[in-house]
Amino acid sequence: MKLRNILMLLAVATATACGKPAPQDESELTLTIPFKCNGYVTPLDAASKQTPACADQIIYNSYSNPHDAEMVVDGWKKSLVESEPHQISIYFYTAHTGKIDLGFVASSAGDATLDVKVDGKSHRVKVAASPASQFWYAGRYNISEPGYVRVDIVPVSTTADSYPTISALKVGGEGIGNAAEKCDEVIFVTEAECAKEVPHFIRRGPSNHFKWEMPADTEYFYNEVYVTEGEDIPGAYYMLTGGDGFYMGIQPNTKGKDRLVLFSVWDTNTEAGDVATLVNKGEQVKSNNYSHEGSGVQNFYYYDWEAGRTYATLVRVRPEVVNGKPTGASLYTGYFRSDEGWIFLAEIRRPNITTYFTGAHSFCENFRPERGWVAQSVMYPSQWMRDKDGKWHEVLAGKMTCDNTGRSGMRRDYSAGVNEKGFFYLRNIGYIDEMVPFGTEFTRPATGVEPDVDLAALEQMSTVAKK
Repeated sequence: MKLRNILMLLAVATATACGKPAPQDESELTLTIPFKCNGYVTPLDAASKQTPACADQIIYNSYSNPHDAEMVVDGWKKSLVESEPHQISIYFYTAHTGKIDLGFVASSAGDATLDVKVDGKSHRVKVAASPASQFWYAGRYNISEPGYVRVDIVPVSTTADSYPTISALKVGGEGIGNAAEKCDEVIFVTEAECAKEVPHFIRRGPSNHFKWEMPADTEYFYNEVYVTEGEDIPGAYYMLTGGDGFYMGIQPNTKGKDRLVLFSVWDTNTEAGDVATLVNKGEQVKSNNYSHEGSGVQNFYYYDWEAGRTYATLVRVRPEVVNGKPTGASLYTGYFRSDEGWIFLAEIRRPNITTYFTGAHSFCENFRPERGWVAQSVMYPSQWMRDKDGKWHEVLAGKMTCDNTGRSGMRRDYSAGVNEKGFFYLRNIGYIDEMVPFGTEFTRPATGVEPDVDLAALEQMSTVAKK
């Protein structure tokens, strides 16, 4: 008997001995999960949270490119793998358990060897050179618990300059409830969703928010922030003190180089000519107009804040009064409490609006799509609001909401709550299995400890500051 036939018989015998024979055709795997919007370049080190620098060379990452979020054809270069070891990871959610058969659809410039891993189990796959996309069976795996499944595709060798270009996963079996399409029990981003939504935002992952209870005529909102060590990863934005028409928070960016505090105020009505203007700003604060997410005035203070420490922001909103008469505008004033004390950022005037603080909220987001696979979180230890009559009110309740990526069901990796210290927290992205239903309200115990803030001194600080 020829060697090739013997090997085929051995393969069939092995598969049959393990139960159901391995699929010989992709039609036996009922579910197609597109790579687009579900795939990332990830490090081989399971403990690392650093996105490989070559990620943008392997996956298109651009608003304007129609192939955004797809693998670059022949872009998974052998040279990139050799210079920075990494893998491709694809995610989907299943509420079922049991066996799954897994394969992928790919084209390849040369013969390649890949290891496919799911929950510690690995199968080696030989891919033959093919300019057209073909199906390749990648093994049988067991889903022991409901939740997100991560499929790692590890490059081993290739005869070409690049590894295969993967366009989709194929999945079948009881571990997905034998599903043939996305449903409430099996979740991933479909081709239709990729076409309808901007892939950039889908891959960033859902942002989630707390909407805070507010007393009437709130003038000041004080909020504290604490980022756990190791979670201060570039791409995060921890927004503390937001309201209708503005927000203020901190960004990690590169440690020791360009970490910052950001205070942005939107125009009242750009088309009508009601634009926000800078009244005053603090020393070393950079201020400029922006138009990339609405329009208004942005203020940056570069400060090397550290994870594992508590910081605070304070924003004041009130109607503008000149010589005892309302002007019809409102003033928005932002402060940041650093390790060295309070810092005045800026005061911004919004015309044709007379208001105190409204729409108080905080949020946690990631703005770098290539790192939507890394979980992040933020804590808010203490929140207080002060009304126009000078009375402080402790904030004890917050309702969790999320953006369209979460609301639409494309992704479910977001949660919130109150921890054992009584701190509100938000946690999201990274395909965590902790989803909290939209609109869930959380409460924390009262501390009764008002903020130790000298408001008169802060007001003097903002008055003395020069543009």
